[in-house]
Order: sequence, then C-alpha cells, then structure tokens
Amino acid sequence: MKHHIEILRHLQNNGSVSGRDLARQLGISASAVDNCVRALRDWEFGISDLSGTGYQLTESLQFVDENRLREELRSKGVLNEDRLEVLGEVDSTSERLLEWPDRDILHGRICVAEFQSQGRGRRGRAWLGVPCRNIMLSMAWKMDRTAKRVGGLSLSVGLTLLQRLQTFGAECLQLKWPNDIVCDHGKLAGILVDVLTGPDHRCTVIVGIGVNLKNPAVITNPLDRLVANLVDLCAVPVDRTGLIALIIADLSRTLETFDCNGFSGDVDAWNACDAYAGLRVRAKINNRTVEGDALGVDTSGAYRVRLDDHQVESIVTGEIIPQPAAPDKPNNQTV
Repeated sequence: MKHHIEILRHLQNNGSVSGRDLARQLGISASAVDNCVRALRDWEFGISDLSGTGYQLTESLQFVDENRLREELRSKGVLNEDRLEVLGEVDSTSERLLEWPDRDILHGRICVAEFQSQGRGRRGRAWLGVPCRNIMLSMAWKMDRTAKRVGGLSLSVGLTLLQRLQTFGAECLQLKWPNDIVCDHGKLAGILVDVLTGPDHRCTVIVGIGVNLKNPAVITNPLDRLVANLVDLCAVPVDRTGLIALIIADLSRTLETFDCNGFSGDVDAWNACDAYAGLRVRAKINNRTVEGDALGVDTSGAYRVRLDDHQVESIVTGEIIPQPAAPDKPNNQTV
C-alpha cells in the first residue's frame, strides 16, 4: 500500500506523470506501477491514462496536512509536540500505541494514518477503508482510574464524536451500543477502546476512532454490511485535516472529563441518540440468551433490557440484536 499512496501523492503534486517516471521515482518496476494504478482504479480513484500524457488524477484528494494539523492542535492547546505522528500506512493506529516501548511517554500520544492495513473493530472484526479518504486515528491517555472503572468510556467518546459530526450537517445519526455511530445508510463511525494496566493499577486507555468519509461502493462487499459516508450526509464540505484536529481536541476533553466524572453525566444525552430505543432486542449474558424491550444505558454504561417477566437485565459485554416485535408490542422504529 505504501506505493499506492506515493503514486497518489505524485499525481496530486505533479499532474501528468508517465508510468516510467513513476517507476523511476519510486524505485519499482513499470509493471508494479501499472498494478498499483489498477488497484487504485478498483477503489474508484479517478486516474486517467491518455496517450502521450501519462497518468493523471481526475479528482483532488485531501491528504492529511501534518503541518496544518500541528498548527490547529497547537491553537487548541492540545498538542504535545513530540507525541503526534502522521503515517502513510500502519497496520493499526491502536496497535502502534499499544506496542509503544516506553509507557512513561505514552500519555497524550496520537497516531494518525492515511491507511490501516489491519484496522481493528470490536470483537476481532476488521475495519476496512480505502487510503486517503477516511479518518483513522488513535490516542493514548493515562487515567487516574483502574481498568474496572472505565466502563462507559466508548459511549462517552461515541456521543462526543456524534455531536461533532452533527455540526457538519449530518442528520439522523444514532448511537449503536456500545461503540458505533450509524444512520439509515449504514455504519458511519466506530470507536475501539483498549486498556493497559500499570504497576500502580491505574490504567492507560488507547482510544481508536474510524470515520468513513468517502468509501467506494466496492468496500461494502467484503464487509457484508452497509457503509455510510460522511460526505454524502453533510450540508457543508468536509475538510479532512480540519475534522481530524477537531476530533482530537474533542477527544482530549472527553477523556479528561471522563477521568474526573465517569459516564454518568452523559447518560441522558446518549439515550436520546440510542439506535435501539423502542425496539425489542436479544442479547447474550454469560452464555445465555435474553430477549425483551430495550431500555437504554445506565450510569455505568451497561445496556438494560426489560424481559417479558418485567425483570431488567444489564448487558455489560456482547452483542445486542434487534428482533421482530412481539405481536402485541410493535417496534417504534427500525435499525
């Protein structure tokens, strides 16, 4: 993927470039250049190849502008100069931070990438997205809390991210417990929280965020689920670097607030955006399956389900799946 991104950069910066010149500049064969261009076209990047002119982009791409990102974060007071890195490609931005050799300088570290080759979602699922057209980032934060007291963090982060995306005119966004932002078109964004425990029992969290900006339709095939793109939902143009700066600034404030107050202050706002509100759902608890009416989350971030015998079960981990309504209880909405 490194060469794919380099080809896009060369074409963006230089206009028409022959395959032979690209091969020489990248140190690869002309056939390798052709293969990369073919793959980029499969991802619906606009690349023409007119006789005598060479390859040429037919669209303008928004690469992450590291210098401007640093300036914007500095102006927002959230940049630790030596703890931001912007990479062309990485296996996973979260794995990059999880494997950082010195945890003493991990707090506040941010990794942003044009592309993740092994991006992770919840429960081992893959996070897929084409290069240079999405937001893929992770941030490390040392908490004054134990690992047992970070329940609800992904919910607070998801709420903050949803509110930020709404400022671009994206409407009808909902929160899907515990870590997705969805709309009628499909999944728009996801959050993944990894936890590292230190010798003093305080933990460091690695928060990964992925936002779909402009994926081609072909990306839905390997995922077998609908994918929503922010550019299709927004009333205003999306500046990729600017949005990344806003997300990082929002995230740092959310992490700081959560460390002090936990999730309880976000409960009502989260439940107001609950994708399962009014639905009958099924969930698993300790290898048993329960089914009932969705009641939203409690102050710990657990999802509550009212069973047919009126008992309320709290779901801490696992999946919640919408079900057909009971005959006498029609669902109020669909997900």
